[in-house]
Formats: sequence, C-alpha cells, structure tokens
Amino acid sequence: MSKRILVVDDSATMRDLLIRYMQVDDNLVAGADSGAQALDLMKTERYDVIVTDIAMPEMDGFGLIRAISELDWDPSVILLTGHDPRTLQSAKELALAYSINLLGALTKPVNKDMLLSMLSDVADTRTKGRTGTETVLSESEFMRGLMTDGLSPVFQPKIDLKTGELAGAEVFARWRAPTGGYLGAGAVIKVAQEKGHMDVLTYRMLELALQQQGKWRRQGLDVALSINVAADNLRKSDFADVVTGLAEQFGVEPKMVRLEVTEADLDVDVRVPLEVLSRLALRRFGLSLDDFGTGFASLMRLQKIPFDEIVVDRMFISRAGEDDTARIILESAIDLAHKLKLKCTCEGVEDEEQLRIVRSLGADIAQGYLLGKPMTANEFLIWYEDFRDGVITIPGLKD
Repeated sequence: MSKRILVVDDSATMRDLLIRYMQVDDNLVAGADSGAQALDLMKTERYDVIVTDIAMPEMDGFGLIRAISELDWDPSVILLTGHDPRTLQSAKELALAYSINLLGALTKPVNKDMLLSMLSDVADTRTKGRTGTETVLSESEFMRGLMTDGLSPVFQPKIDLKTGELAGAEVFARWRAPTGGYLGAGAVIKVAQEKGHMDVLTYRMLELALQQQGKWRRQGLDVALSINVAADNLRKSDFADVVTGLAEQFGVEPKMVRLEVTEADLDVDVRVPLEVLSRLALRRFGLSLDDFGTGFASLMRLQKIPFDEIVVDRMFISRAGEDDTARIILESAIDLAHKLKLKCTCEGVEDEEQLRIVRSLGADIAQGYLLGKPMTANEFLIWYEDFRDGVITIPGLKD
C-alpha cells in the first residue's frame, strides 16, 4: 500500500536524498525545510509517516515532536540526527513520553535499507483519528452505552515464564461503535475523564469482567483477571466493599482478581487510597503497581501500600535490547521485586528477543502481542483451548 510521507530537514541535499530513497511502492513523498513549514503542510494533508531531523533552526525536532502529539490523527515518526547519539536518545524519550508511534531513530548518513525496513509495516492512518476512528463519543452516548451494550471488555493473556502456562489475563475496555467495529480504550477514557465519569467506567468494567470470569468458572475455566482501577475509585472509602460485593455476586474468588493501580493515580494525600487498598489486600484481592519505573516515588509506594506485584512499564522492555540503561533498570526492577517477595510482570513483550531478555532476567510473568492480543471473551476461550492443546505455540517460550 502506498504511503504519504513528509520529510523534514533544513538541508536540501539530505532532504532530496531521503525523498529519492522513499519514492518506492507508489509512495507520495513531500519535503519541508523546517518544522514550521511541516506544520503548515499538515494543516491540509494527513501523512502516514513523518521523517524529521532533530537539529533544525527555529522549530527544532523536539518542538515538532510536541506538535505532532497534538494532531488529531496519529502519524508514524522516524527521527534523524547527525549529532551526538545522546541527542537522538533524548528525542526518542520525548517521543515515547508523548505516546507517539515511533518507528525508529537513525543517525546520518542514513542507511537506505534500514529506512525502508522501518516503513514496511506502517498502517494507513490518514482516515483515522487517535482513537482509531473519526467517531466522537458524546457524554449521552457514553452513559447510555454503559448501561446497555456499548462497553465491551477484551482480554489479553498473561503467561507464566517459569511454567509456560496461562497466568491470567488483563482486561481492557472497548466500545462498540454504532457503525460497527470497536473504538479503543482511548475514546472511552477521554469522555470519562473530561466528564468526570472515570469511577462509573471502572465500576462497569469490574462488573462486566467479573461476570465473564464467573461464567468461565462455571464452564470449568479459572482465569485470574487484572483490572485497572482509576484514581476516583481509590478516593471512595466504600470501593473495597463494592469490589467484594461484585466478586460474591458472580461467584469469583478474591484471589483470582488483581487490581492494577498506576503511581500517577495515587494522590499526595494517600490516606483514603491506603485504607481502600489495604482492605482489599486483607480480603485476598491481588494488588499491582502498574507502570513501575516511570515515576519518582515508586519505592515509597511499595513501602506504604501492600502491593504483591509490580508491572514494569513497556518502555523499558521495548528498549532493553539496544539501550543499556533500559536493560539495567529492567533488571533492577525484577531483582527488587524478588527481594521484596513480589512478583514481577513485564508488559509489552512484542518479539522473541524481548521475551528472551525478560526470561533471562528472571521475570515471573510476560504479556504482549507476541503472546496474545486483546481478545473478546469468545476469542479468548478459543485461544486458550488451542494454547492448552499445543495448537498455538509461542516461539522462545520454552527451552
């Protein structure tokens, strides 16, 4: 499929060379000599890929990264530099911080084969918004859909790296669009956050997830589920009672339910969240500190709150093969978890090399597209039966 590509570089020679490199497979490639000119072009055209130099006058690559993150569609990005590799690393960090779809980063002179390889798997994004569709979810549609069939949980497998068996699944939100198909969690969370309904969204997700979990249990399949909890829920002193009541209603054992909390959702005033989470731990619900390593107070949270698992942020897994710093942080997180008698889950495992690394470093559980994508309840049941029977095998999972 042809792609629309924008090359941003203040050097005419380099810009023309990159354009020639990428004029293959009917790609339509345009050029801009500055970040400002690139933004003007993006007002009238949506590009699938933006290839940008970092060191440019006026608006440099760092400013352009921030501007790209504010677009109403989601282009892929390739970063270039002829400067110190540390500058390139900083730009990569910024792109990841802004949740940009970063294909890679190259130093000049650019290797043509590497550049074309990065382009090979780019999806067509020109007709899609950041939520994967141009459909905008209104507050009334959101509230109506919560009580009907708008919200739908999907389940991504988590694999025990010691046994190679299913360890459970994480639950994600999807929204059934009126035109068919699904909206991603971003569309749902956006309206929930803007309208102050995150607590309602969490309650409904818990209800749907535990309802499915109880159904599976009656069918003879016990699947431990991990469910994300919002800050608004942790500020409500009765939240532990709500979770307990749902588990009892659907016949689910507390030890089969794991609540994931991100550090950003823990207030400076931790008194109510501490009470809520401690009560949940007392009742045998699992507690995970999600996105471990991205904040500055993670160790204090582990000291104060009875977590029994940490989930290492995917950022460190994705870069552990090429970035010594990321690998050291990953290894330290796994080692810290074990010394504190906690389990360590590594999310975002996308290829065999990443699986090999997290296994070699002693992680307990892995999760990611290499192991299984998020699936509907029916798809998950079929996947599990095929996985259990050896029809589905995961390269690198077992020696």
